[in-house]
Amino acid sequence: MLLARRIVFATLRPNRSQSLVIDVQHKLLTPRMTTVVDSVSSPPSGGASKAPEPPEPEVYSDRWEMIWGAGLARGERWDAAAASPAVVDLLRSGKIDVKGARVLVPGCGRGYDLPVFVSSGAREVVGLELAPTAVGEARAYLQEMNAAEGAPPGDMRVEEGDFFLWTDPRGGDGSWDVGFDYTFGCAMHPSARQQWGHHWGRHVRSGGVLVTLVFPVNSEADPNVGPPFPVSPELYSEILVPQGFEVTYNEPVPRELSHPSRAGREVMMVWRKQ
Repeated sequence: MLLARRIVFATLRPNRSQSLVIDVQHKLLTPRMTTVVDSVSSPPSGGASKAPEPPEPEVYSDRWEMIWGAGLARGERWDAAAASPAVVDLLRSGKIDVKGARVLVPGCGRGYDLPVFVSSGAREVVGLELAPTAVGEARAYLQEMNAAEGAPPGDMRVEEGDFFLWTDPRGGDGSWDVGFDYTFGCAMHPSARQQWGHHWGRHVRSGGVLVTLVFPVNSEADPNVGPPFPVSPELYSEILVPQGFEVTYNEPVPRELSHPSRAGREVMMVWRKQ
C-alpha cells in the first residue's frame, strides 16, 4: 500500500497558464493502471471473484482508500495474507540484526511483516499507512496477533500518516534504526520516486539500515504502467545513493522465499545510511 503526498489542485479561478499546469499535474498523477491482483498477489482462494476496479480518482494517492474502503479481503490484490518469506529468512539468518532497534514500515498494509521484526528482537515497530481503512484493518490484525498464544513481546503499532509529511512523534526525523520497504516503492508514481528516496534519507538515522525488497523486477515491462510500477536494483541505487545510502547486500530472492505469484521477480537489497 502506498503512502503518498496528496497534491491538491487549484480551484480558485485559475488563469490559462495555471490551467495548463493543473492539466499536466493531473496527467502525471493519473497513469495507466495494471490489474494489481494479477501482478502482485495471488487470487483469492476458494474460487472467489476479484473485487471490481474502482474508478481512478483525480488525486493518485486517493486510490488506496477507495480500494480499502470498498473491501479488500485477505489474499486479494497486493495483500499476500502472510509475512514475506524473504524478510523472515533475512532476519533469522542474521544478515541484519534488529535487536533493540526501532523499525519503520511504511505502506504496511495489514501489517503482516511487523510481528516478524518484533520476534527478531526489535524494541519498537511502527507501520505507517495513508488509508484510514487500512489502518483499522492492520490494527485489528495486530490485536489478533497479540491475543494469540505465544505472541511476540515488544511495542508494535500502526499509525495513520503520509510518508512524505509524517514525522516520528517520539524521536523526530532521523530516529529510525531500520526501515523496511516492500510493495511500497513500486506503488509510487514515477514522478514521486525522487521524493520517496529523499524521505527515506530523512527518516533513517546515520548508521541505520534500510531494507528494500525490490519488486516487481521485470526489464521487459513498460516502466510507466502500474501500480505496481516495474522497478530494479539499478533504479533504487540511482535514487538512494545520492541520499547517503550504501548497498551492503544485493541478491535475487530464491523462488522458494517469495510468495508464489512473485517468484523470480524479487531482489533483496540492504543499505547502510552514511
